[in-house]
Amino acid sequence: MPAILSRLTLVFMVSLLLIVPALRPAAADDLSDAYFLPELFEIMAEEGRRSALADGATPLQGQAFDEFERDIERIYRPEAMRLQFMHNLNAELESAPEVIADALDFASTDLGQRVLRLEISARAALLDDEVDDIARMALQEARSTRAEAAKAARLAMVRERIEVNDLIDLNVSLGLNTSYAYYRGMMAENAVNDLSAEQLLYLVWAQEPAIRIEIEDWSESYFLLAYQPLSDTELREYIDYVASPLAQSFNRAMFRAFDATFNEISQTVGRALGRRLNAEEL
Repeated sequence: MPAILSRLTLVFMVSLLLIVPALRPAAADDLSDAYFLPELFEIMAEEGRRSALADGATPLQGQAFDEFERDIERIYRPEAMRLQFMHNLNAELESAPEVIADALDFASTDLGQRVLRLEISARAALLDDEVDDIARMALQEARSTRAEAAKAARLAMVRERIEVNDLIDLNVSLGLNTSYAYYRGMMAENAVNDLSAEQLLYLVWAQEPAIRIEIEDWSESYFLLAYQPLSDTELREYIDYVASPLAQSFNRAMFRAFDATFNEISQTVGRALGRRLNAEEL
């Protein structure tokens, strides 16, 4: 499963004799269930709520903060998020039935089911700050270990898994896009009138180094944790699969769907914060 929480141009092949139908509802449900998307969006919704309401994330206080907290609860509804994502994924895959079939075939294998469940379980576990700290300490240990040691070898395989799907750059792009959407939401509510569009772009791009470092650290620690139960042979088989052309296409479609979904969510959060800031000033 692609790590989140991502975009290349989609080329449509259209024939006068054959028009490929949109992703059938049954196929969409199959993908959602096979890739544990209901569970994933429960986790992502909790991550989003925590991020939006974290200490220092907003200057709101008192009643304004309480109202913003209710806004966040309405925005980060897992099932609504999942349905919007599936709508976007449908649009991405409507002309690629072979990609859908390949993704479902992999998810139905023993290795596919095991890997996908491990990725979901690890992501849920990382909601616990103590588990996150332990995972990051394990990453630092693997990074500082001799190259021939088992931990360093496993980290090398994790980095290969990340690289074949371009997960760092895709997630950095997603992070920058959602940050930009967040500020655009605030601008739409006239909450940052002293910020021009050019300054906004500069502000967002200034975050790129910090976003990249955090994504690299989180991705490596996450995959080390998730794939710990897999043998080297199993992990090698999985890396070979995600490097295949159809799996690559599915990964890119997933990231584009995530990008569209979370850009909309981030802009909505920005607008909600902008409204509360304006009300607080009155």
